[in-house]
Amino acid sequence: MIKKIIPLIILFMILSFNNSLNAQIIKGELIAGYNISKVEGDRVNNGMLRYNKLGLNLGLGVLIPLWKNFDVNMEVLYNQKGAYRKYGSSPDSATPNYQTKLNYAEIPLLIQYTDRDRITVGTGVSYSRLVGVKWIVNGRTITNNVNDGYYSTDNFDWLLDFRFRIWQQLKLNVRYSYSLTSIWSGPDDALLETQAGEKQSSDQRSSMLSFRLIWIFNETQSKRNLDKN
Repeated sequence: MIKKIIPLIILFMILSFNNSLNAQIIKGELIAGYNISKVEGDRVNNGMLRYNKLGLNLGLGVLIPLWKNFDVNMEVLYNQKGAYRKYGSSPDSATPNYQTKLNYAEIPLLIQYTDRDRITVGTGVSYSRLVGVKWIVNGRTITNNVNDGYYSTDNFDWLLDFRFRIWQQLKLNVRYSYSLTSIWSGPDDALLETQAGEKQSSDQRSSMLSFRLIWIFNETQSKRNLDKN
């Protein structure tokens, strides 16, 4: 079902903006950065402001001008999320640790507003497909196979996005994302208990901050064509 929806969304965007695309140039994006993340509901980093899991954030994007100062932004990303704590669920080990490594192919879709050609704010949603997983507790790998069913293969997130021009077409991007759907899809008897006796929730949500550098292509020409119209 999801695989059928994504092409329809892309087709709808192309048809919707066909008239404006005739007179404008789509802006391209080259994206590279890193994430810091945690999983709410796994009883490891719950309620903590600290994000302990590092990951890559790499990809490409397009910016489609709607009208002056507004763009639709669509990206294709390789995104690494998850959770990590040196001392996690550990009643059975002398060297307790906890790691959830979740790798996604992700397609964010946002509406963005740019103020004075310097600061951009945006919000939207993203669809992500799980392409890699590793769940390690106390040095023991519980799963490293997407098909084991512990974690949902299809996920949706809400995004809040800030961008700042730092040099020519180079922008610094800070993005917050939070799961709209639970990333856990395994059985209840696979959920763990912490040292304090708290059991993990079956409703687990990714929470993540991304820090990225974005190089914009065709920005000047696109703005010139938009001003003409």
